[in-house]
Amino acid sequence: MGLISSILMQRKLIVSAVLSALYTPLVMADVPVLSVEFTETRAPVSVAQQQRAYTESSTIVTYADGRKVTYPLTYSVLYSSGDQIGNWKAGTIVDKNGNVLQTARIGETGATAQGPFHAHSPDANSLMQQGGNIFLITHLEYDTEAPNVDPGKPMLNMYDALPMIMNLASIKQDHRTGRLSVLNLQNVDMSGVEGLWTPCAGELTPWNTHIGGEEYEPDARVFENKPLTAMNLYRDTPGQLSPKGANPYRYGMITEVSVNSSGKTEVAKHYAMGRLSNELAHVMPDSRTAYKGDDGNDVVLTMFVADKPSDLTSGSLYAAKLQQTDVTNGGRFGIKWIKLGHATNSEIDALVAGGIKFSDIFEVASKVGYRANPATHAGFKPVYTYTGTGGSTVLEYLKLRDGMEKAAAFLETRRFAAFLGATTEFTKMEGATSSNANKKLYLAMSYVQQGMLAGQNGERPQDDIRLAGDPKDLECGIVYQSNLQGDQLDASDNPIRSQWVATDLQALLMGARKPAAQTAYGRYDKCDTDKMANPDNIKYSEAMRTLFIGEDSSNHLNNSLWAYNVDSKKAVRIATNRAGAEWTGLQAVDNLNGFAYLMSNIQHPGAAADLRGYQRKIPGFDAFRAGIDQRGAVGYIGGLPAIKRLKEEARNERGED
Repeated sequence: MGLISSILMQRKLIVSAVLSALYTPLVMADVPVLSVEFTETRAPVSVAQQQRAYTESSTIVTYADGRKVTYPLTYSVLYSSGDQIGNWKAGTIVDKNGNVLQTARIGETGATAQGPFHAHSPDANSLMQQGGNIFLITHLEYDTEAPNVDPGKPMLNMYDALPMIMNLASIKQDHRTGRLSVLNLQNVDMSGVEGLWTPCAGELTPWNTHIGGEEYEPDARVFENKPLTAMNLYRDTPGQLSPKGANPYRYGMITEVSVNSSGKTEVAKHYAMGRLSNELAHVMPDSRTAYKGDDGNDVVLTMFVADKPSDLTSGSLYAAKLQQTDVTNGGRFGIKWIKLGHATNSEIDALVAGGIKFSDIFEVASKVGYRANPATHAGFKPVYTYTGTGGSTVLEYLKLRDGMEKAAAFLETRRFAAFLGATTEFTKMEGATSSNANKKLYLAMSYVQQGMLAGQNGERPQDDIRLAGDPKDLECGIVYQSNLQGDQLDASDNPIRSQWVATDLQALLMGARKPAAQTAYGRYDKCDTDKMANPDNIKYSEAMRTLFIGEDSSNHLNNSLWAYNVDSKKAVRIATNRAGAEWTGLQAVDNLNGFAYLMSNIQHPGAAADLRGYQRKIPGFDAFRAGIDQRGAVGYIGGLPAIKRLKEEARNERGED
């Protein structure tokens, strides 16, 4: 070999080595893994750290061939609220005709906000591949605040004042680095389902569609005689009651969106799955069974079993009845399932289209009248539940009108579940996810308080949940787990047609109050800075055997993102958010063309409502808040190769009838 040839060969080897180091994730994508662990991101200390979102963590992957490789993680923002991407600005709120809203009346207050509005609360993400194209669907839950049209008046709180949207992004993936970027952005057309109401969490279904929940459903008892202002704004029917105006029974549903390879979308609302304050519907690997988080105080756990796989248009709806066996450490419970009914989308849609009202379903007795003479109120039952936006969590005395069982089950799901004796004492029930290999359901209870505590039942007619312990610990939240089994009977001893039925409930991971000695960081926190607090978004990675937990906590100034390994039982902070911001939109993507991702959004950073409790505690609060980028951001944690499990670990991933 000549001198020149030798030099060229050496350079080639050097370049090859550099490229190998740079693109190790892609090189290792096909090697099976034995274990995955995460290193810790420290809690923020400085003001600059408290004002930004970041990760300092790495992932240590142990491979089947004996190699152990460390991958530094990075947090990347794909886009922020108001960003111009192509011909569209991210998060832009529109009416049914796609026109950008320029003003918005705030309920019945008479105040009017000045637009255009760009929602600062991105929530659910579904990163999906259709053909050779990659798309990302993202819910936008609400806008935080907007100027008053009168410039002399203060900013207006915009929560539930606007119709909401989903963004559809076309995504480019760098085939060497895995880096994602946005090529194009547009709103998903919601006109076919009369608009979208406060969408919250969601996920990718086993059949590759996006599914998400509408949260804090409008109280149909209230909006029978009061216009639903936000959705009238969408429909251009200001001040109108149903049927000319927005019908509250159109909202509070599970919404499914399919996307084809060219980016065309189809939207459906699944009335057969019931109407609640839907956090999301988590679909099991049988593509039939789904569990729904019901956000709020005094809410219910429901399970839906579809008639056919990959088709949520018809099925049976159940509500959980808890049987407590232990009061300590978050409690232990057995679960019996009360069948609420069976329906199809078309059946319930026809009821709504026909103009059904709350007063057609239930008769209401006054508390004073019932208690004064119960004997004259045959058929009335006490019900204590969250009633939805516009209402309040109070004791109601309800009587079901003749022939209204199906309407009650699917349009007044929580009230009807309570009417039949289901447990409705849950407080702040949030996300749900599962380990298919272990047949475990995970459920986030963000704030465990009020009716869940022993001796705090008040006017509630039943007391199924009676937790003992320090209320300040319990207020920091719990992640529960359930065993999933087949061949189960419901409360009436009829078989449940699913092999994924939750049979019990017990605490997996608990928050705790702030220790007095923990003063070096988290000085404004009420819950332990080094433990999960107030879990909300949760997602499980089968390949990493890791439960990812996003906080939505008023007890942590900076919400953390945690990785909990189900084998080591260890929870590690892997990212910290901007002050006041919630970690939303979690999606664990184990393999997308050779790379793994954890989708994760920055929701309502620095919002006045979320930082109100810190206003008198943080020196120079106004300057502190001004230093926070208050735009919502859609992003992801990257830096990982695809994670491929050994075949023998992929057990129990599918259940059949």
